[in-house]
Amino acid sequence: MTLGSGAPARHFALLLFADFGHIGPTLGLSRELTARGHRVTYVVDGAYASVVAEAGARAVTYTSARGDFYRAADPDPDSLARDGYALLTDTMATVYPLAREALAADPPDAVLYDFETVVPARVLARELGAVPVQLWPSHAANEVFSLRAQMWGKDHPVMAEGAALVMAFLAEHGIGPSEMGRYGAEWDERNLVFLPREFQVEGDSFDERFAFVGPTFTEPEPGLWSPPGDGRRLALVSLGTESGDRDDFFRVCAEAFPAEEWHVVMTLGRGADPTRLGALPAHVEAHPWLPHPAVLPHADVFVCHAGMGSLMEALHCGTPVVALPRAHELDLSARQLEKLGVGRGLARQELTADGLGRAVAELLADPAGPGARARMREAVRRAGGAPRAADLAEEWAALRPSRTAVG
Repeated sequence: MTLGSGAPARHFALLLFADFGHIGPTLGLSRELTARGHRVTYVVDGAYASVVAEAGARAVTYTSARGDFYRAADPDPDSLARDGYALLTDTMATVYPLAREALAADPPDAVLYDFETVVPARVLARELGAVPVQLWPSHAANEVFSLRAQMWGKDHPVMAEGAALVMAFLAEHGIGPSEMGRYGAEWDERNLVFLPREFQVEGDSFDERFAFVGPTFTEPEPGLWSPPGDGRRLALVSLGTESGDRDDFFRVCAEAFPAEEWHVVMTLGRGADPTRLGALPAHVEAHPWLPHPAVLPHADVFVCHAGMGSLMEALHCGTPVVALPRAHELDLSARQLEKLGVGRGLARQELTADGLGRAVAELLADPAGPGARARMREAVRRAGGAPRAADLAEEWAALRPSRTAVG
């Protein structure tokens, strides 16, 4: 098959961390690629097969060993490191052979991957003759900034164990010591970053290897949700798609917004049962899930956990954010909100109804806020989104080297 321009249809394979915050940012790209006549294959945890199919892509599924990685209410670096090591093992022992078998007969032109599948995805690209492209659903890394280095020093014992595991895997696949560095590097020569450069930590230090395309989500269907239209302010409250059991958080938020001034919309997480919160005040509506872009254009404030997908949706709509981060990566993003004047961070110990109410009032009273949000809204939209990401993916896939037969 060839495209209307005469260019050949390409095949793209995606190997991603088993979390909607990592898979979600790629779905708009996949929709754009399939609309252009390309084929897209995800090697993905079975829990995400339906959303992959809805994007027009094929899902090759497995069951991830993720466990509670980044799901715990208060993750500590040592636990994250151990869980990350288990995931690293999983990508080599499970994801890599599954992907190799599924793709051998129909090799992709490009292999797109994120931080947890760095090594096996690069090896897979080499063996299938595909172009490797690294995806960044959150802050990217380069020679100046590294989230991994901030969280785990090179002397952390799990880092040494992980390095040994990687070296053994590479040696098993015929990659010698002189080549190993580029297979374990934290970034690639081609990188798609799903945020604007203006929101990236140390954004000015990133060179042409990094394309900051911003979020790629599609606008929801009209009529999915409508505001009450009673003149009260609107607050959207969420801890993301996989927040787990955090009922105490939602109850505090219900108390923080007085009924005479506010209407509150809560999304509790995919599959959550709203009745678990008990009787809610009449001015609060709770949903298992709603696409946030259906609500954000009407919202006066968004209270969230500082997940990058949530933040990009808010910034795209110009909605003020109060962030309650619960991990180092999320804390970095909350600090970026404050630095750019588009939101506020609130520490866990400050999460009371009164504390949240004060943070919201201070944020909305800031006279510089509207201008800052307008500038960031423009930066997000100017980044290019799914069309620019697909343009680059097509351009890079066309660089595919000669393919290697897979036995």
